[in-house]
Amino acid sequence: MATAKSILLVDDEFSIVDALAEMLRWVGYSVLTARNGQRGLDELERGEISLVLLDYMMPVMDGLTTLERIRAEPAWQAIPVVLMTAASLPAGASGWDALLRKPFEAGALFSLVHRLAGPPADGASGPRS
Repeated sequence: MATAKSILLVDDEFSIVDALAEMLRWVGYSVLTARNGQRGLDELERGEISLVLLDYMMPVMDGLTTLERIRAEPAWQAIPVVLMTAASLPAGASGWDALLRKPFEAGALFSLVHRLAGPPADGASGPRS
């Protein structure tokens, strides 16, 4: 049996992390979480990640700084990053593969995850039994 694709979810809002992680696990993805950018980078160092869902506004290290560090590391440059935000971004900000404006619908999230990370390794597209 193939291993589930790993999604790294980096966000400081507990309710968002819990809800998104549960939804992604429900459809068959493996989900790692981090509460700030620095911890997200620590998770990237530990293992193979298929996609990063990255909040823009966080303490310790914000999303754009985290994204700059991801893109500066050769081993991580090819990992797709979805930047999630409800805030306006500074002019010239870039480097992400997709931008997801909060609040967003689950369908928009699943569509991006499927497109950028691929389907879960076992081919699941709905609840796992």
